[in-house]
Amino acid sequence: MSCHRIGLGMNSVVEKSIEMFENEEISLNACKKIIVACRNGVYWCDGNEDEAIACIIDCYCGNCLRKIHQEHRIRVDRNRYDVVTHYLCEDCYQHLVYEESILKKHVYVEKKA
Repeated sequence: MSCHRIGLGMNSVVEKSIEMFENEEISLNACKKIIVACRNGVYWCDGNEDEAIACIIDCYCGNCLRKIHQEHRIRVDRNRYDVVTHYLCEDCYQHLVYEESILKKHVYVEKKA
């Protein structure tokens, strides 16, 4: 059973950090670090990490933290791309997928005989 109160509390911190980011009081990276800390913080009390980011989970890009409309969001594996939500805007998706494809093409793995 999940402790919903910790998720609600962490979500209020995420909400404030997004507000501060949008008002240019904190940087993008600082905001993302706070969001990750809040997601991870729910496990101190058997919480649900999606509750901690409920205010941004469906409507903010997990990379650039811009608001995105439902029809323009692309769902991704949050761990694969190291982003804070499951959704990316089209620009970030193209950028991250391009970077990943370039890395795969230029990494040489030597086979052992």
